[in-house]
Order: sequence, then structure tokens, then C-alpha cells
Amino acid sequence: MLPTLTVENDEQSAWGPVDGYIAETSAVGTKTDTPILATPRAISVVTREEMEDRGARTVVDAVGYTAGVVSGTYGYDPPFDSIYIRGFPVTANGDFLDGLRQGAGLLSRFRTEVYGLERIDIIKGPAAVLYGQMVPGGLINRISRMPVDRTFHEVQGQAGDPDWLQAAFDFGGRATEDASVLYRFTGVARDADGPRAHTDNNEIYLAPAVTFQNDTTRLTVLANILDAELPSSRVYYQPGGVLTKAPVGTSFNLLDQTQQQIGYRLEHDLNDAVTVRQNLRYGRIDNTSSWLLPTGTERGPYVGVYAISYKEVLDIFQVDTQIQARFAAGPIQHKVLAGLDYTWGSTNYGRAYSTMVAPLNLLDPNAPNVGLIPRPAMTERIRVDQLGLYVQDQMEFGDGWHFTIAGRQDFTGQQQTAPLRDVSAARDERTFTWQAGLLYEFDFGLSPYVSYATSFLPSYNLDQFGALLPSSTGEQYEAGVKYQPRGSRSLFTAAAYQITQSNYAVQDPVNLYYTAVGNVRVRGFEAEALVQLADGLDLTAAYTFTRGEIIGGADAAAIGKTPVNMPENVASLWLKYTVLDGPAKGFGFGAGIRYIGAYWADHLNTYKNSAQFPVDAALYYAKDNWRLALNARNLFDQQEALENEGAWYWQQGRTVIASATYRW
Repeated sequence: MLPTLTVENDEQSAWGPVDGYIAETSAVGTKTDTPILATPRAISVVTREEMEDRGARTVVDAVGYTAGVVSGTYGYDPPFDSIYIRGFPVTANGDFLDGLRQGAGLLSRFRTEVYGLERIDIIKGPAAVLYGQMVPGGLINRISRMPVDRTFHEVQGQAGDPDWLQAAFDFGGRATEDASVLYRFTGVARDADGPRAHTDNNEIYLAPAVTFQNDTTRLTVLANILDAELPSSRVYYQPGGVLTKAPVGTSFNLLDQTQQQIGYRLEHDLNDAVTVRQNLRYGRIDNTSSWLLPTGTERGPYVGVYAISYKEVLDIFQVDTQIQARFAAGPIQHKVLAGLDYTWGSTNYGRAYSTMVAPLNLLDPNAPNVGLIPRPAMTERIRVDQLGLYVQDQMEFGDGWHFTIAGRQDFTGQQQTAPLRDVSAARDERTFTWQAGLLYEFDFGLSPYVSYATSFLPSYNLDQFGALLPSSTGEQYEAGVKYQPRGSRSLFTAAAYQITQSNYAVQDPVNLYYTAVGNVRVRGFEAEALVQLADGLDLTAAYTFTRGEIIGGADAAAIGKTPVNMPENVASLWLKYTVLDGPAKGFGFGAGIRYIGAYWADHLNTYKNSAQFPVDAALYYAKDNWRLALNARNLFDQQEALENEGAWYWQQGRTVIASATYRW
């Protein structure tokens, strides 16, 4: 009897796991499995190994070392993944999971459990031609852990400071001997507190997945449920102009949210050249929040407050159907993608206010507050729908030329109703977006490119007549270069760009209604390096230069100023070393520093937040089936007070977490 011969294919997939820090392919820029070196757009990928090495607990943690990305401008902020790309916020409109928009309400955001992710793909700049309405800064596509044809089990326990306890598991493999059915089940349970009182971060997360497959068809059904208890407010009291560390809300400061998502990813090969795909998902959020707000009455350490309760239900349904064909037309190789996607979303919400409760003693902010919070009437509603048709052609010709061109026609509609505020408005629009890029791939691994892209984003603001404003638009010019020496485990990228956003909503400083006169221009440069300096020694470095200017608006005093949350310089450096041989084999350490330059807190540029430079560190040891790790973020406990558009926040202090992982 001959021994069993096992053949493994280590070729990467754009939707699959990555060994190490360097992804070779990504679908975020094209919706097809395309090498990054052949994609004429700036793309970054954060792998599972990077997340584990740095001890990332959130998506914000995971992308903090990526060029072009800024986070931390709102301090400790567990309810929202507050992230900016190329100067534009992507918290609501650039949040994607497995290629589909997660969607957002007013206070409802789909939370993403980072333990349930395989990788994070980021495209910088407008991507509306493939994904529909969004800001011109880009998007973050979170890719879930999918079933794989390999039996595995993992359990993990974590404990840390401040007050962090977490248990997690990840099981998967074949459900049938012939691998026609694969499964995966991932879960997390957490009991945690933030750096201040009443800033809980508790969670239950369960994510089952099943794949059915044969030679031509693959169907993966994905679901997740996440229940979280979080602080509803992360703003801090400032009585008499003195900033405190008592959060606005204190004992009423609670956001209780349950979310569910279920959908599937279907792929069918009609033949060797034609593939049909369909991604579908339905999601729902039930959000109940309560917090306290000051009345303006101050007597010594006592602040007058009243209570607010808020309730919101968000529903969103999406389906994206694609057909991909490969063929040759003379000397040109084509990969054509045509798609039709549809999104429907609805959020129902309401607020209720109590009479003033007993004054809050800021010297004892943990004391219970007594007050009657009425149940909110959910009388307000926003409904949106979007139908998009898109076509993309990726062409290869000559000896290394790649040309990509794509166009999209969108039909969008939205309705707002708020009977108590006498609001009833609707707007339908048709918008065309397109993009094009040219890249030349040299044999030695160098790929210079140029590209152009446009975007649009509907407005939810009303003008002086009570009508919804038209969409804002964006366009980007970009030139860059990518370099991966053949046979190496290193990747270097650099890009320069100009983005202009036009006609976004700006509030009139006198009459307080909105007008579509906002215009901003952002010019920048990014460089990123992922380098294997030696066996076991890896370096990640990134630098971002951003210069933004308000070039139009209702407030003449703001023209020529820099937009908020836009530091001019951002840089990061991470070094990791693992001992590969000898008695210390399996031991390793990592260290990194992130620099976030000073940035303006208001559009009139009257106050600038100081620079942040948190230091991160990690120690770990892997042997047999065990991996032990100790991760510290903001090691030297830098805690800056941050102002943002009139409110004050605190930078998150030091966190230290020990973890033990067992795999078999």
C-alpha cells in the first residue's frame, strides 16, 4: 500500500485567508479576483495574522497602521467604528461586509466583531461605480471567516485591564466525507468596561456558516447575531469651562443593541469562461438608548440634567447579481463584469425627554440618578432604495498593459416623514458614475498606474422649503506605483491624488436650514511598505500627507479653512520578530508607534487638537497547539482631551490584554 499523497494549492483567493502580512489578490477594487499589482487603484489589505499580532479588538484597531486611514479623532468610541479615509468619514457610508453595504441609521450602526473576520480590504478614493452611493474617500470591506476544506478547532480566553474578560471559539471543516458540505461556527462572549465609569463594552456574538459545493457551484449561507451593551454617549461634561472625566449620561449612559444578519454567496460556473454570482443579505438592528444631558444650571459641583430615551429599528436588504466572462478579442484579453444590485433600507426612530432629574454631583458621578424616562414614540421614518446597473471591462494587452474602465447608472429614491415636526419629503434621482485606470506591469514587479473615478452620495438634509437636497458628488485623480520584487515577501506602494467633493449639505449659519453649496478639495500622498527584512523579521510602515481646503459654502468665513478631523501628517511603524530555531523557538515580540498629527476641531479653524503618538507592544509564544500573547495598546497611557465640533472626548488610555489560544 502506497502512503496517501496530499496536494495543497497555496494560491490566494481575493476572499480567502492570507498567510502572513501580504495579500497578493483583492476584489475590493474590481469585484473580481484580481492581483493587487494589476489593479490601477490604491488598495490595502489587513490580514488575520496582523490583527492577531497587534491584538486588534476592533476594526479601528485593525486599520490603524494603514496608509490613508485616520482613526481616534473621537477618543474612546466603542459604539461606532469612527474611521476616515483620505479625509472623509466612512463610518456610515463606507462600511461593507463581504461585498455588501452594512447600512446605518441615525444612532444604529452594524457592529463588526473583529474575531469573526478573515481579512479587511480597503480601497481609497471613490468606488461608487461598483458599490453605489458613498463618500469619495473610499470604503472598508470586512471579509468574514468562511468555511474551508480543513478540519480545525480553536478556543481562546482573554483577560485584561481595564476590566476585560472574553472567551471565543472557532470550529470548522467537512460535514461530509466528500467535502460537498463544509461548515464553520464562530462565537464570542465578552464582559468588559471602558476607561471611565458607565462605558461598558459587553457582547455576545454567534456566526454560523455552511457551504454546499460541487464541481461547478458553490453556495455559502452566512448568518450572525450580535447583542451588545455599550455607552450611548462618549461626550464628557465641561461645567464652567472645566473638562471632567464624567461622561454625559453617567448611570443612564446605555446603548442596548441587538443585530441580526443572514444571507448567502452563490457562485456558479456556466463553463470555463463564464461565471454567475449572487450575494444577498438581510440585516436588522433593534437599538434602545438612554443618556442624560445638562440643562445649563450649575451650582458648584452639581449640574442640572434631564434624561433622554431613544429607540430605533433599522432594516436593510441587499442583493448583487453579477455575470463575469473571459474572452479574447484579437490581441486583447477581456474580463468583463456586468451586474445589477438593489438596496432597500428603512429606519424608524423616536426620542422622548423627561423632566429634570436630581442634579448630578460631578464629584460622585457614579451615584444613581432618579428620573422617569418615558417610552419614545417611533414616529419618524427614513426610507431609501437604490437600483444600480454596472459594467466593467478589465483588458490586458501588449507586454504588461492593463486598462480598466467601468460605468454605472443608479436610480435612487428616499422618503422622510416626521409628523410631529411636520416633515414629509421625497426625492428621486438618476446618477451616472464611471472610472478608468491604466497600469503597466513590468516583469521585475513594478506597476505604475493612473486612474480617475467619480462618486455620489444622497443628502438627508432639507432646504428652506422642506425639500430634500440633491446628492453631493465626488471625483478623484490618482497616480501611483506598486512594487513587489519577484520571489520576495515584500510589497511597496505609493500614491498621489486629488479629490473634490461638491454640493454637499451645509447649514446656513443665520437661518439654520441647509443648502447644497459645500465644496471641499483634498490633495494628498500616501506610502506604505510591508517588508520581510529577514526570516522571522517583518516591518510595516505607512505615511500619509493630507491637505484639505473648504472651497465653497454658505459660511464665507469657512472658505479657505481646513475641514475637521484632517491631520496633515499621519505615520505608523510596526516591527515584529519571531525566533524560528533554537531553545527560544516560537517566542516573539512586536512594537509599533502611530503618529496622528494635530488637526482642527471646527470648520472655522479656531481650535486645533494636539498630536497623538500612542505606542503599542506585544509579546507572544507559540508551541505545539498553544499560542500565548500579551498585547498593550497605548503602552505609555497617553490620554489627551479631544475637542470635535463643540464636544469634548477623551483619548482611550492604556489597555493590556493577555490571551491564550489552543488549536487542534
